[in-house]
Amino acid sequence: MKKILFTLAGVCLLCGSVFSESKMILIKGGTFLMGSPASERMRGEDETQHSVTVDDFYCDAFEVRQSDYEKLMGKNPSYNKDANLPVENVSFYDALEYCNRKSLAEGLAAVYKIGGKNEKSSISFPDVGVDLAADGYRLLTEAEWEYACRAGTTTIFSTGNWNNPKDANYEGSYPYLIEENYVRRTNPNVQPGLNRGKTIAVDSLAPNAFGLYNMHGNVSEWVFDYYGRYDEAVSAFGVAGRSGGKSVLNPLGAATGVYRVNRGGGFNDFGKHLRSAYRSASNPLTKDRNLGFRIARNVGKRNGVFETKYDEKVASISIPKNPRVLVAYFSYSGNTESAAEYISKSLKSKFGEEKVDLVEIEMQNPYRGGIYDVSQRDLMNGTRPPLRTKIPAAKMAEYNVVLLGYPTWWATLPMPVYTFLESYDFSGKTVVSFSSHGGTMYGDSVSDLSKHLPKSYVGLPFEFFYSGGRDLNARIDGWLKSSGL
Repeated sequence: MKKILFTLAGVCLLCGSVFSESKMILIKGGTFLMGSPASERMRGEDETQHSVTVDDFYCDAFEVRQSDYEKLMGKNPSYNKDANLPVENVSFYDALEYCNRKSLAEGLAAVYKIGGKNEKSSISFPDVGVDLAADGYRLLTEAEWEYACRAGTTTIFSTGNWNNPKDANYEGSYPYLIEENYVRRTNPNVQPGLNRGKTIAVDSLAPNAFGLYNMHGNVSEWVFDYYGRYDEAVSAFGVAGRSGGKSVLNPLGAATGVYRVNRGGGFNDFGKHLRSAYRSASNPLTKDRNLGFRIARNVGKRNGVFETKYDEKVASISIPKNPRVLVAYFSYSGNTESAAEYISKSLKSKFGEEKVDLVEIEMQNPYRGGIYDVSQRDLMNGTRPPLRTKIPAAKMAEYNVVLLGYPTWWATLPMPVYTFLESYDFSGKTVVSFSSHGGTMYGDSVSDLSKHLPKSYVGLPFEFFYSGGRDLNARIDGWLKSSGL
């Protein structure tokens, strides 16, 4: 890897606080506590609170509109189409390309240098270089995003310690802390409300104190950083540690990684995913109706180049021509089981009976009735239910590919699936999920899967509503083909 060198020069303000063509608002920099305190309910272990300082920057008041995206890119990939809705169903690389095209169209210097296909990968994961001196458009860094979202607040959301559909577009049936209050509601602040079921106009609802709209909800927003520990982020001071109690200046994320961060939660996410500190990790090739972005620009002069490279150990993972496949599934109602059986049958017909194994993830003490109550309890307690299913380590080592099926519960993986993941070594394997749901799609299950398997390649997932409908098998066939199977 090339050495990473960059410096920050003195700040000089551009004329005016708003670029009329893009609604770019001047965000005055400052120091804040990034992450969440240990007392914050539903926080993740990856939200370690630490002091961060960001310089002034410009941030778009709105998520990128479909009309603007189509004008520059010549297409509109969004599921829910309307000119003033946020563009979605775009990958991380799509967002970078939009930034570069917008920069060049306005006579500005492009920020990103997007490399070619990683030589050791069967899938295209370009390396990305950042020209820190460029005056063009870019994604926010993760630190800039949280600073802009908080807008001077220290509460769980910029609107306070509770969220409400009047303040944000999300799956309002599942407000913050519903997991603790779904069956026996003891907290009067937890009030299920409106689920709009789709994106809304980018200028909808009230802005935060910085004048930024929909920082919570609507679409989850790509930011630039590789997902990883905060103390691995590169900053103007080298590696961003917390030694000496010093604040980290303008962290840019890690120089190498696998998944990219997206922030803020979307229209289909639970209240817990809208927290200012919440971090979601996604395959940079992911395109989802819940995922969009907003843009930023530098203020003043910055110098240097920041080069990021996809982790070569993970990039080298590929699906061989004759893979050894494990189809492992957990099913409660039978919907996931039916999909798993079809997947297994389809792959056996292609690769041979001896190349594909179908295994059910069975609990020693299966759930019986009252599933919402018991699954809620297991989730809140972080329970790892013991399994009846046992796969010898030598047998598990034979598999190149693991197709993992489950119902999406509480917007994540069922706890027995966590037990399964933590029982075996998935290093060097391609792991791809397929999930049934009642309307929440993946939830954040794929992000949680990615976080748990940092040494695996987590491929692009497949989801289906309840039993999947008449076209389920055809959709599965298309997904398997696109996955290299």
